[in-house]
Amino acid sequence: MVVGLSGKYCAGKDSVARVFATLGFAVINVDSIGHETLAAEAARVIGAFGPSVRSPDGGVDRKALGRIVFGRPAALSRLESIVHPPMVARVKELLARHQGDVVVNAAVLHRMGLHALCHVVVCVEAPPLVRLLRALRRDRRSLRESLARITSQRGICPQLNEPAVDTYTVRNRGSARSLERRITRLAQRLRG
Repeated sequence: MVVGLSGKYCAGKDSVARVFATLGFAVINVDSIGHETLAAEAARVIGAFGPSVRSPDGGVDRKALGRIVFGRPAALSRLESIVHPPMVARVKELLARHQGDVVVNAAVLHRMGLHALCHVVVCVEAPPLVRLLRALRRDRRSLRESLARITSQRGICPQLNEPAVDTYTVRNRGSARSLERRITRLAQRLRG
């Protein structure tokens, strides 16, 4: 079974992925694949966004790039057109290798078309204020940067999905233990 895992910035996708991992699911972290792809496509990204996104080592300065693309839909779309195709190819390659249950952890699962590779999709939600506080605490970003990331992710978990893909919503408002219990019950139901 392939479970797609999606959700907005700081909603708790990684926490949910860790619970699935403890239940025996392999986890494909699309964010990590994105970092690898950004390094591999550094020349194209720097060519598209200019020398201000070049890091001292010649790669891409992710923070500088983030300041350009988050909150600017056209710039974000341009970046996605460079990095998403190789990322999708890598996910497909990894899925072909796995025999058991797999979670594809991808914030932009639907925008990348990865939901079409999944049997079910789990969307993690948390209230905007909770996500903002997590962003400020965890990532130590400015209020402006955090808000830009949050607003750039509208429509990540669309209400209407592919007809053949069931979607479950998990609200991450309480304790870690409560979240773990809900994911464990959901995993049992999916495997049932």
